Amino acid sequence: MAKTLDKDLPLKLQFRRILFAEGYWSPLEVELSNYEDLGNTLKRRSLTDLDVLGIKFDRLFNRTCVVGDCKSGRNVSDANRLFWLRGVKDYFGADLAYYLRPNVDSHIAAIAPKMGLCALPASHLDGLELRLRAKETSAALGDLTDFETTLQRWGVGTTKGVSPSQEQLQKKRVYSFLSYTYWYIERFRALMQLVGTFESVAHVLSPEDDRDVLLAFVGAERFAHCLLEAAAFVHSHGLQNIPNHARLYFYGGPFGLREKERTFDLIRKLGVVNEDLDPPWLRDTIELLGRMLHNPNGACDVLRYISVAYVSCVLHKKQEVVIPNTNGSPVEAVVLAKDIILQFAKATGIRESIFDSIRSM
Repeated sequence: MAKTLDKDLPLKLQFRRILFAEGYWSPLEVELSNYEDLGNTLKRRSLTDLDVLGIKFDRLFNRTCVVGDCKSGRNVSDANRLFWLRGVKDYFGADLAYYLRPNVDSHIAAIAPKMGLCALPASHLDGLELRLRAKETSAALGDLTDFETTLQRWGVGTTKGVSPSQEQLQKKRVYSFLSYTYWYIERFRALMQLVGTFESVAHVLSPEDDRDVLLAFVGAERFAHCLLEAAAFVHSHGLQNIPNHARLYFYGGPFGLREKERTFDLIRKLGVVNEDLDPPWLRDTIELLGRMLHNPNGACDVLRYISVAYVSCVLHKKQEVVIPNTNGSPVEAVVLAKDIILQFAKATGIRESIFDSIRSM
C-alpha cells in the first residue's frame, strides 16, 4: 500500500485497470523485505518494492503472477531498470514482468524480450485500455480520487509530535504485518499468522472508524488470498479428502503436522494446556474452502470482488457490487466473497458490523 503519491501513479493505476480487466487482483507498491535473526528478535531490512503486483487464479486454481515497474521521469537508466526488474521477477517468483514508460527506446524494446521481459510505451497501454474496455471494467479501482481517499485512510494516523496511544501501537503491528511480513513468509503460514495478528486488535477495531474499516477489508482480502493458495494445494492432491489435505497445507505438510501434534500431546500430558491443535475457527474455514473448490467459477474471482466491494459499498455507498462485462458466474463470486469476509470476521473476532456495508451484496 502506498504512503505518498508520486509522479508514476497515473501509469500504475492505468496498468492496474488493464490487469483488473484481465482478471487480476492488483495491489500497488508491495514492499519486499528480508528478515535477519538477531537472537531474541527479527530485524527487517527493506529490499525494494513492486510498483504493481498482479495475481490471478484460474478455474483449476493455477496461479499467475505479474509484476510491473512504472517509470515516468527522464533521468532513468532503462537498461539498469530492466536488469533490476529481471532480478525482482526471479526473486518474487513472478511469471511475467512489464517495464512501463511514457516512451520506450527501440534498443530497450529489442533487449527486453531477450531478458524475458515486456517493455511497453504509454501509447500501447492506451490502446490496450481502450480495446479491453478497462476503464469500465475496473469499477473505479483505477480511479485517482478513490486511490487518494484510500491512501489517506491507511495507517494509524498519528499527529506529529504526539506519542501514539497503546491502541495505535497495537494496530501498527497489523499494518507492518500486512505491508511487509505477509509478502515474506511462506504461503502456508500466512493464514494462521493473519488471523492471529487480527485477533490481537479485534477488540479495538471500530465500525465507526474509516481507517479500521479499510484495515478490516484489506485483512479480508488477504484471507481470501490465503484460501486460494490453499485451494491450489488441495486441488493438486484431489478433492476426495479436502479437510485432510487442507490441514496438511496449513501445518506445513505431513512432517510439520506430525511434529505439531506430538508437541500438543506433550503439552497436554504436562497439564500446561488442554486445547486442540486446531484453532476453533479452522473447521468452518476449511468447510468454506471446500465450497470454493466445488465452485471454481466464482472462487477464482473472489479477490477482485472483495476489492470492488470496498470501493463500491464503502467509498461510494452502493448497495451492490457489479463488475461490467464480467464473464463466468458473478453471483457465485459475490456470494463467496461475502462469505469469506464474514468468515474472516468470525475467525478473528472482529465485529461483523464493521462489514455492514456489504450485507446487501
